[in-house]
Amino acid sequence: MRRGATVYECTRGFGSHGHQHMRIEAIFTVVTRLEVIHLTDEIRKIDPHAFIVMQCVSDTRAGW
Repeated sequence: MRRGATVYECTRGFGSHGHQHMRIEAIFTVVTRLEVIHLTDEIRKIDPHAFIVMQCVSDTRAGW
């Protein structure tokens, strides 16, 4: 999608199956509202069980 992303190395904490100290990656990116469906479709192709969090960002500025 030609978007930048930030990847964080994380440790999964407590889940529905108790403590799960598993190494995972969290990926953050910013897309337009028109790109959300395409991004969600691509994520589901890679990992049908991915945990996706979406938030409206009304005041986004470019990086340094």
